[in-house]
Amino acid sequence: MRLWVRTWQAVFFLVLVEAPGAQRKAVSVLSRPVSHFSIGQTTVLDALLWLGHDERVCFGIEFQGPELGRNVRVATDRTTLSEVVKEILGSSNAYQLSISDGVILVRKKGLKPPSWLDHRLPQFVLPRTELMSANNVLWMTLERDLNPSMGGVAGDFPPTDPIDEVGPFREHGQTVRQLLIRIVSSSRGASWFPTTNGVGVPFPGSVDRFWTLVTYSGSHAIRPK
Repeated sequence: MRLWVRTWQAVFFLVLVEAPGAQRKAVSVLSRPVSHFSIGQTTVLDALLWLGHDERVCFGIEFQGPELGRNVRVATDRTTLSEVVKEILGSSNAYQLSISDGVILVRKKGLKPPSWLDHRLPQFVLPRTELMSANNVLWMTLERDLNPSMGGVAGDFPPTDPIDEVGPFREHGQTVRQLLIRIVSSSRGASWFPTTNGVGVPFPGSVDRFWTLVTYSGSHAIRPK
């Protein structure tokens, strides 16, 4: 009996040691091995999206500016996801990387993220639906919450191919950031960034006045060589 008790005590101790799941998940994603990643001359934003496409990770980019359109060329072997991201960004000191529900959030130090990311919505309720449609509903929900008197809003977005469904969602009092994270982390692969004039991407995307969400599903984008 005593041996049985000691055994379960040891198991319980190990569970406690492993308990900080969010922290372990963050470490595991950023330290994931990358055997090879290369991309021909392209923009920082495009390189990050191709990395997400190749490694099946989602990004939430929380800054905008000319840095996203800066030209880069990357070729690296036997490294980690974190190191590739830093090489693409061109600096390990100017940016902050964090993880939320498996999504890599990229912030520029000293620069506040767009205020709409922290805007809380009273509710976001949606049955299981196509990724771009869910994203469009989130945008419309934000628009109506900011301006309740506005009429209907319409958006144009490409469907995923094959269909990439997310949800269902029944969220209350969550920020737009939290909801974007929920949406892309439920997808087969997608990322978002603040809509930036003059910075385009080859991936299918849904563009509104706040953010652009791109999907890796069914993309026929031409990879820079």
